[in-house]
Amino acid sequence: MITRLKEAAPDWNAKAYQQFSRLRQRPVNELLDRVDQHNPKHIVDLGCGTGIATRLLAERWPQAHLLGIDSSAQMLDEARALPINASWQQCDLLDWQPEQPADLLFAAAVLHFINGHETLLPRLLGQLNAGGCLAAHMPDWRDALWYRLMLETLDDGGIGGTPLGTPELRQRMAARPLLALEDYYRLLAPLTTSLDIWETEQLQVVDGKSPVYDWVKVSALRPVMQALDSAEQARFIYHYLMRVHAQYPQEADGHTLFAFKRIFIVARV
Repeated sequence: MITRLKEAAPDWNAKAYQQFSRLRQRPVNELLDRVDQHNPKHIVDLGCGTGIATRLLAERWPQAHLLGIDSSAQMLDEARALPINASWQQCDLLDWQPEQPADLLFAAAVLHFINGHETLLPRLLGQLNAGGCLAAHMPDWRDALWYRLMLETLDDGGIGGTPLGTPELRQRMAARPLLALEDYYRLLAPLTTSLDIWETEQLQVVDGKSPVYDWVKVSALRPVMQALDSAEQARFIYHYLMRVHAQYPQEADGHTLFAFKRIFIVARV
């Protein structure tokens, strides 16, 4: 069963998401370097956001028909301003029905928001032409320190150390939608002609007053902020920032060090 990890809620903050665009582009470059597709005619950027990956896809394959899909109107407004030849569609990934099979499905930092990879990934492979490729990278943040601090704040950030939000919210945020690398291999190997799976951990050097919070608030923390009322949001932010600042202090040179892990998959059918 495929399910969304986030509920319907206000649009993404495209401007805030762009704050770290250079660092967000780095895993896209790493993924593209491992995609060996000769002259793909139809490419779909799944969860294209502001078009960070879409622009790179257009530069590499300028003759391809390129479609970017995203659920956020605000993100797509940013993407449409790019000087590239692409079509855009506002649609939730789980509701998207392709008009034709693709030669390349590119999914940069989107599939980790969806539960049920045992069903989702085979379904995406089924939307490819013969010889087509699914290329994805997914933040793997469930064991990250900043993520554990978020779960702790939900558990005891309320008045008198009580929990914040509903039990369903805390359970949803503690869920682990990503599989182990070996399980991705066992799932995809029987369905593919070639399969490349790897994991990286990048030490990101970030700047600002609260750069770790600024990074995660526009993505991982969205479901939390959407589910809390204004008073709970204020308490959550206060206690979470206290914890984050204690665990991620500025270095002597003024930078903040922020380790970030990702899983990459390149699968050809």
